[in-house]
Amino acid sequence: MKRKALIIGNSGNSDEYLEGVEKDINNYKNFLKSPIGGAWYNDEIVISLDETKEDILQKISKIREEMNDFVFILFSGHGSYSLNRECRKLYIYDDSIYENNLLYLASKQITIMDTCAGVEDDLLKESAMMDSIIALEHDKDNTVYRILYESEIENSPRQQVILYSSSIDESSGDDSELGGYFAYNLLKVARRNIENILDTRKAYLYAKKIVQNKTNNEQNPQCKCSRSNNILPFSIKG
Repeated sequence: MKRKALIIGNSGNSDEYLEGVEKDINNYKNFLKSPIGGAWYNDEIVISLDETKEDILQKISKIREEMNDFVFILFSGHGSYSLNRECRKLYIYDDSIYENNLLYLASKQITIMDTCAGVEDDLLKESAMMDSIIALEHDKDNTVYRILYESEIENSPRQQVILYSSSIDESSGDDSELGGYFAYNLLKVARRNIENILDTRKAYLYAKKIVQNKTNNEQNPQCKCSRSNNILPFSIKG
């Protein structure tokens, strides 16, 4: 199976610097490389931290051209909801991109966006984990995890699973030690998972409840996914 992960982080400028973004990047890189995250190889994971729009679009274009069977994407950083585009707007080092830039890079894809979603009225203007999850060496045991992970993906129908850290017109919490509330708690759920396979919708529902409780329902994650019972896997039992 050809798979590729793209982990994008935008820490923001000095006035609105998000200390948790770099934590998210490291957490998810380690999670993916760990057995419970699918035992990804280093060359299957692309990292983009505080890069320019051109740099990011080039990485996206390359992944699209590779014709991967499965793609996993995380965006961590500042964002809003564009009334003009009717989708999430993701801020990067020197500009912005839209969630549509990240979608449909493969027929089977998981996309996680941990950003704020304050409504931006741009109809008249276009622009104005945790440390306990440690990546292990790829030995025979990890190969078993890779095979199980890929088998679940192959048995899943084509689908785009999209997770948002908050609803439209809401902020997303960020912690300098943990990372984004939603991104962090997805990994927390994965670490505590006791099911053989934890699908992404179940992981989302568990993490959503934790975030809602933590924020007194001021941050309410959202999910777009297939109605099928066969949802792409988020993690497997360790």
